[in-house]
Amino acid sequence: MLERRDDPRFAAISTPSEHALRLLDQVLADNPEPRIAEVGIGIGATTIEFCRRLDGHGEISLYDFAEKLDDLSKDLTAEGITNFQTYGNTRRTFDSYCWALAKVVQDMRRAKEDGIYDFIYLDGCHMFHHDAPATLLCKELVKPGGILLMDDYDWSIAVSPTMRPSVMPDITKHYTDDQIETAHVALICDLFLDSDPEFEILDIGYRGREHRRAYRRTPAPA
Repeated sequence: MLERRDDPRFAAISTPSEHALRLLDQVLADNPEPRIAEVGIGIGATTIEFCRRLDGHGEISLYDFAEKLDDLSKDLTAEGITNFQTYGNTRRTFDSYCWALAKVVQDMRRAKEDGIYDFIYLDGCHMFHHDAPATLLCKELVKPGGILLMDDYDWSIAVSPTMRPSVMPDITKHYTDDQIETAHVALICDLFLDSDPEFEILDIGYRGREHRRAYRRTPAPA
């Protein structure tokens, strides 16, 4: 999978997220053995850099389609990387990474843990019907003091180079005009994160239009 980073067809996702890497560096400064998660791997451009920064320490959990994770696992193993776990889903209509996240939350609750990840990078399909439940689950999975990074904050179907109605006319059969024009991740953040007193927005350098938004789960009082 990693060879796709040199394929012009994947140019938009061939560069690792600098915000995600900088936030991981912050986490590593406080905890050299963090447990982190990436929800939606793209072609692995950010994943491989996460793994290099971890340098065999801690653990990374990866959530995406099972066949994508199988391909990436081979690449990571070939580089000598072993500190990762994969949680794959099928391409059936109502299956997604949300189901895998839900099962992990269920296990976490049974173990009476208050979060298991020090950092979660949610870079999924950026559609409300998938990423609203994913966000609610990630809010539980991130530890107090941990960081949740939401990608594609400003994305909408209307601006998508591959999904906008002028390119994919059938999209209007599945989404209303309002759903096409609305930035779904921004809506999710407004509904479930911005007003939650347990989460604070982190300054990651934007001074204008945001493409990503980061949050820290506030630590419990001493």
